[in-house]
Formats: sequence, structure tokens, C-alpha cells
Amino acid sequence: MRFFKNYFYGRPGQRDFTEQDLPANRFQLFREVLKVRRGNMVGLNFLYLLCWIPAALWSFLNLVQLTAIAEGTSAITPGNLLYSYLLVLFPLIAITGPFTMGVSRVMRNWARDEHAYAFGDFIAGVKENWKQGLLYSLVCGAVPLLLFICVSFYSGMLAASPLFYLPLVVTLIVALLWNLSAQLMPALIVSYRLRFTGVVRNAVLMTLAALPKAIGVKLATLAIPAVLLLLMQLAPAALRWAVPAALVLYAVFYLSFNRLILASYSNACCEKYLNAKIEGAGVNIGLRDENGDEA
Repeated sequence: MRFFKNYFYGRPGQRDFTEQDLPANRFQLFREVLKVRRGNMVGLNFLYLLCWIPAALWSFLNLVQLTAIAEGTSAITPGNLLYSYLLVLFPLIAITGPFTMGVSRVMRNWARDEHAYAFGDFIAGVKENWKQGLLYSLVCGAVPLLLFICVSFYSGMLAASPLFYLPLVVTLIVALLWNLSAQLMPALIVSYRLRFTGVVRNAVLMTLAALPKAIGVKLATLAIPAVLLLLMQLAPAALRWAVPAALVLYAVFYLSFNRLILASYSNACCEKYLNAKIEGAGVNIGLRDENGDEA
């Protein structure tokens, strides 16, 4: 029982580093936190996975249907399939928001080398931020659906007038900016007392200020889907083992791993662009300063 208690709750008051061996930069801190916390991240991954099971099952059913379309055994068009998929996926994503707040609260602390109870802080993050979490996930679920509708409409109108390229490009830019900015929003929600409009505004401004880094972080969290798409093009036969392997990795570890990446990135942005302007707020938390002391 003691093993499982420590596994889910951790050891209160125990830091991962002493002041003498604090990491000098974010990459070192991320690597060391991952080394220390990987066991706890597996348990947290299972907690977070529960809210994504409906979306995952719906995605699997649509993947089967897409395979039938490719083989010519289904009369459904790919466009209709995608529309119905995104329409049902919308509420399935919407329900995940409060749980994203829970895991984000835990990861925010771990990414700073601060203590957090994997289960207790997860539940506290859900309870304290579920309203804004729902707003966040509602928009996250709506964006793909709205993007599909707008792109389909404007693309169809291009034959009538090339002026429709303008709203088409604007739609794509807005969707991209939202997806990049959404990486910062959970950390803002669990760390600051802001209205949701303030969360969105600050996330967008920080994303624009650190745009190359934001794109790099997004690509890092999409590594496995990117590899699967590459294998699909180069070696379709490899998907027989690659897809099950990817599903197992996501189920066991990769959801929490991605959240640790986002937490490290969010901590860096919030401390640089927000905390530096707030009297008494910490910056470079978990890192040592030039004198070798904790920042």
C-alpha cells in the first residue's frame, strides 16, 4: 500500500534537486524532471486518458469507415464522413477541458521542480478550474468543425470570385493562431485569476512574441502522428505494427509527456512575459541563477 501511495501521491516536502545542483536551463530541467517523474507520469496518464476514451473510440470507428471508403465498400463520401466525425467529436472534446486543467496543474508544478500530488492536485485542478476548462475545451472542439465548414464554403465559392481567397486565408490563420495559443491557456487558467477573455488575449500575445518556439512545441507534441503519416506514405505495411505501438504509447505515457512539454513551455513564457512584470512573482523557477543559487 505504501508503494502505491507514493506512486500516486509522491512524497510531500521532497524536492527533486538541491540548491547546488539546480539545472542551468529549461532543457536540463525538463530532462531531469522527466527522469525523476516518469513513474508518476504513467499513473497521471491513466487518469487523463479516461476523459479521452469517448473521442478515441469515435476516432477509431471513423478510421474503420475511412478504410471502407478507400476499399470502395462504402457509399459515404470522405467529405461527409469528415463533417459527421467533427460534429460528434465537438462535444467529446468539450468534456475533456476540466481534466486538462487537472493535469496541467500537476505538470506546472513538476516542470518547476515543485511538489505536487499526482492524484490530489489533479482533482483540485479540476474542481477549481472546471468552468474555464469547459470554455477552453468547447472552443477547442468547435475550431476544427468551424474550420471545415468555412474552408468548404470559401473553397466552393472561389470559382465565383477569387476574392474568397481572403476570408479563406484569414480563416486558416485564425485557426492556426488559436491552436498555437491554446498550448498556453491551461497554464494561464490554473496559475492566474483572469477572465477567459484575458486568458485568450495573453495567450495570443505571448504566442506571437515567441512564435518560432510555439511552432516548435506544437510539432514536438505531434511527433507520433507525424511519424505515422510518414510511414503511411513510405511504407504502408509498417502501419500494422506502428499504429498499435503508438496507441499503447499514448495510453501509457505520451499524453502526460506532451503535457510536460507544454507545461515547461508555458512556465517559460509566463515567467518571462507575465511574472517579470508582477512584483514578487517568481521567474526562472527551478533554475539556478548566475551565482549558482535558485532563481
